[in-house]
Amino acid sequence: MGNSLYNLTIEAQMLQEMLENGDIDETIFQDTLESLDIDTKIENVCKMIRNLEQRALMFKTEKDRMADRQRVAENCVKRLKENLLTHMQMTANSKLTAGLFTVSKGKSKSVNLFDETIIPENFLIPQPSKVDKKAIGDALKKGETIAGAELVENEFIRIK
Repeated sequence: MGNSLYNLTIEAQMLQEMLENGDIDETIFQDTLESLDIDTKIENVCKMIRNLEQRALMFKTEKDRMADRQRVAENCVKRLKENLLTHMQMTANSKLTAGLFTVSKGKSKSVNLFDETIIPENFLIPQPSKVDKKAIGDALKKGETIAGAELVENEFIRIK
C-alpha cells in the first residue's frame, strides 16, 4: 500500500484488527504502528490545512479590496458623467465633439415610487416566506418541538 494518510489509516485499522484477533502481540503492534509514521502525516496534513486557510483568507482580502476599488471607479464614472450632463444642460448643448469622443444627451423614463404603502395590490409581487433557521435552532435547543425540523449533531475538525 502507498503511504497516504488514507492508506496509513487502513493499515493501522488492519493492525488493530490483528491485535484484537490475537494475530500479533502488543509490542509488534506498537512497533509497526510507529513505523507507519501516522503522526507525521497528520501533522503535515494540518500544516497544509493552515496554509490553505491562509491562502483563502488572502484571496478573500484581495477580493474585498478589489471590490472596493471597483466601487470607487464606478462612483467616479457616475460623478464624471453627472458633471458632463450638468455642463451640457448649462450650455444648452445636446451634442458635443471633443477630440476622439462625441458626447450626446439621452433621455429615459423610470418609475419613482414616492409612497409604496399606497401602491395597489395588483402591482405587488408576492415574496416567498423565508425560514428563520436561527430562531428554530434556538427553540430546539430549549427543548421545543418544531414540526419539520430537528437538531442534528455534526462532526468537524478543529486544529489548534
